[in-house]
Amino acid sequence: MSQFITITPQAALKLIEEKNSEIIILDIRPKEEFEIEHLPGAINLDYDGHKFQEKVDKLDKEKDYLIYCKSGVRGGYFMAKMRDSDFHGAYNILGGFVGWKINKLPLKGNTN
Repeated sequence: MSQFITITPQAALKLIEEKNSEIIILDIRPKEEFEIEHLPGAINLDYDGHKFQEKVDKLDKEKDYLIYCKSGVRGGYFMAKMRDSDFHGAYNILGGFVGWKINKLPLKGNTN
């Protein structure tokens, strides 16, 4: 892949369906928000500032990532950090979790 771009929620869903086990979905919202609702298959990496770089350093740079935050802004910032840290590639969801939810795309909640 070797690219770092922001894509629509619909394109993100298609990417998940096509790359399934080859892409890692990162939810960088606070853990409390993640536990209420998140994208199926997502893992939480709370964008909490001071410990965030430590968490990033533990990620596999050879993998491809799909990133989302609440609105897409922090996701774009994080994607740029990944590019600058020599990650293989990443996508940011346009509009973040809000954009995904508005488009009525699949969600997983703590009651499922």
